[in-house]
Amino acid sequence: MSKRVLGIDAAKKKLDVALMFDGKVLSKKFDNTPKGFKLLSGWLASLHIGPVHACLEATGTYSEAVAEYLHECGHRVSVVNPFRIKSFANSDLQRNKTDEADARTIADFCLAKDPEDWHPLAPQIKQLRDLTRRIEALERMLGVERNRLEMAPAATRPSIERMVDSLNKEIDAVRGLIKDHIDDHPDLKQQSELLQSIPGIGEKTAALLLGEIEFRSFESARAVAAHAGVTPRRSQSGSSLNRTRLSKLGNARIRKALYFPAVVAVRFNEIIKQFAQRLSRNGKTPMQIVCASMRKLLHIAFGVIKHNRPFDPELAFHI
Repeated sequence: MSKRVLGIDAAKKKLDVALMFDGKVLSKKFDNTPKGFKLLSGWLASLHIGPVHACLEATGTYSEAVAEYLHECGHRVSVVNPFRIKSFANSDLQRNKTDEADARTIADFCLAKDPEDWHPLAPQIKQLRDLTRRIEALERMLGVERNRLEMAPAATRPSIERMVDSLNKEIDAVRGLIKDHIDDHPDLKQQSELLQSIPGIGEKTAALLLGEIEFRSFESARAVAAHAGVTPRRSQSGSSLNRTRLSKLGNARIRKALYFPAVVAVRFNEIIKQFAQRLSRNGKTPMQIVCASMRKLLHIAFGVIKHNRPFDPELAFHI
């Protein structure tokens, strides 16, 4: 039987889909709502072709719900980095940029590359992720209001001050929810304590990492680093170009969360400190050292959870 692939271009309100099977290509549109998901599932069932391999770009809330629905219905699902789809389209010299064409491109990519399977996060991890992302959104709003307050005229200052106070209270409330959620789930609590045993990682960073990374689903520290986009990417061409920088082809929230812990770890984590000194002797810049320390810190985090034991400098030397 020929492979059956379903490319889905997910937007806020609509799903453009392209179904390929038996040499045919069918295109349809559905609402990006639970009702639309049922109509999509019913359409697939009416064709009597069995389970399909559905492929979507990782576009956060726009793609997650339909991916979960199709997974629950027994279809194979892949959620891939949008950069991979863009690179695939560029390599194929595709010129059209419409939602229907994007769905076809995603289906072509799925057929050609057979991307890895995607699985939904465990409910407790998904809830933790949603709470830590809510904190992030609230802190962005707080930063905007504080910036306004600096130059605010007298007429608007009281309103801005009330908003700053309200946002601070809401942030504290959500932090309380995060703490309670971790305390209510023994596995999350144990992993949080393991992460916090690493000098440089505190309670806030541990919660964010646990919400963004399902550590035990990865087979290696390098795979976790790739997920976060902190693996090195080298560019070399002739004698005029030879540089190495972060790939950044991963979760930007993790990279942002690791930056200041890495700065702290360079000073107070003996493993990271010695690692940074060695890089400095080799001529690396301060920013390169911090970025490499972010990766090292994530490797250590994977190690303590994999081995289910607190940070041990003797073991960390070999990570």
